[in-house]
Amino acid sequence: MKKISVRFGDLFKARYTLIWVLFLMIVMFSFSSSAFRSMANLLGVLRNSGIDAILVLGLTWIVATGGIDVSFPDVAAFTSMITALLIKDGFQWGPTILIALLCGTSFGLLSGFLIVHFKFPPLIATIGVSGIAKAMASLLGSGQPIEITRSGHLVDSLMFGDILGFPILFLIAIIIYLISCYLQDQTAIGQYLYALGENRKAVLEAGIQEGKILFSLYTFSALMASVGGILLTALLSSGQPRIGFAFFLSGLTSVFIGAIIIKVGKANVIGTLIGVIILAVLSNGFTLLGIPYYIELIIKGMLLIIGIVIIEISKFKRRANRIGVM
Repeated sequence: MKKISVRFGDLFKARYTLIWVLFLMIVMFSFSSSAFRSMANLLGVLRNSGIDAILVLGLTWIVATGGIDVSFPDVAAFTSMITALLIKDGFQWGPTILIALLCGTSFGLLSGFLIVHFKFPPLIATIGVSGIAKAMASLLGSGQPIEITRSGHLVDSLMFGDILGFPILFLIAIIIYLISCYLQDQTAIGQYLYALGENRKAVLEAGIQEGKILFSLYTFSALMASVGGILLTALLSSGQPRIGFAFFLSGLTSVFIGAIIIKVGKANVIGTLIGVIILAVLSNGFTLLGIPYYIELIIKGMLLIIGIVIIEISKFKRRANRIGVM
C-alpha cells in the first residue's frame, strides 16, 4: 500500500499550482466584493461545488482511461425531471430517488453496451445517449420545468443544513471523494484505470477484462450524474430539462484542469474536486462583479484546452520514455 504524505515545501511545486490559483482568486474576489466574502455566499459556493463534484466524479475516471462521456449533463437533466414529476404526482422521496437512480443509470448501461459490445467510439456513443436523455427530459415536462412544492424536513436539512459551519452537502461530497481517492490510489481499481489510459495493449495482454471495467465506469458515471440531478431538483425545488448546457463545459473543464494538479497529466479525483471549486468561485465572483457571462465561457474554454494539451503532452512524454527504456 502506498504511503501518502505531502511536506510543506512540496506545496510550492508545479503540481500544486491550482491550489495557489484558488487561494489567490478567493483573496481577489474578497477584496473586490463585500458580497463575495459574506458567509451566506461562501456557503452557497461550497454547496453548489458539492453538487457539481458529485455530478462529474464518474467522468473523472472515464477520462483517466483515455475515454470521454459527454452525456452526463443530460442524464442529470433527465433525472432531475423524473424526480420532480414523481414528487409532484405524490411519490415519497425514498421510492422517487430509487426510481430516478435506476432510470438515470440505464443511460450509462446503454453507453457501456454500445462501447464495449458494438465498439462505438466513446464520443459517438455518449453523444447519441446524450441526445436521447435530452429529448426524454424535455418530453417529461413538454419542454418546461416541473415545479415541486414539498421537500420534507430531511431533504431540507440535507440541502441547506450545515455541520460546524460547512454545508452538509459539501461534506457528503468530500466523504465520497475521499473514498474514491482511496480506491483510485490504494487499490487495483486505480491501477487498471491508469493502465488503460497509458497502454491498453499491455492491459489486454495481461488478461485484464477491459470490457467489464469500461462498462462499469460508464454505468458509474451515469449513476453519479443521476445523483447530481436529484440533488439539483431538491436544491432548485424544480426539475430542469435544460440544465445540461450549464454543466457541460464546466464539468469537462473541471476534470481536465484537475489533471494539472496532483497527478500531472492524469485525471484524478482530488484534482477534479479542486477544479470544481475553482470554477464555482470564478463563476460566483464574476456574477457578483457584473462581468459578462461570455467572458466566463471564454475563460472556461481556454482552461479546458490547457488541460487537454497538458494531458496529451504528458502522455507523449511517458510514451517516449517507455520507448527509450525498451
